[in-house]
Amino acid sequence: MILKNNPILSQKIRYYRNLKNMTQEELAQEIGVEPLHISCVERGSKGLRLSKLELLCKCFNITMADLLPVDTQEDPEEKIMWIDEIVDTLETLEPSQVGMLKTMVRSLRR
Repeated sequence: MILKNNPILSQKIRYYRNLKNMTQEELAQEIGVEPLHISCVERGSKGLRLSKLELLCKCFNITMADLLPVDTQEDPEEKIMWIDEIVDTLETLEPSQVGMLKTMVRSLRR
């Protein structure tokens, strides 16, 4: 499952990478992607697989909640649409993807 990128996620990835004094090349090697991919993610032009996002969190020693953007002022109707989108997506996932998603959800609860 690929998470679409957005400006907040891009900024947070760049922030945590810089906090650890890592280059894009070092981070790419750590999570198993090409350096150009990290550059694209940080610019917001590419997304990241959930499995790679988990590796980023391990590398940065953070939780998914630290990395994923959270909008506390979300419109209730938008929230319902988001929940419907999640349910629709869940129906298409492979068992291994469901497992990764469970890990992500549990880390958000911490």
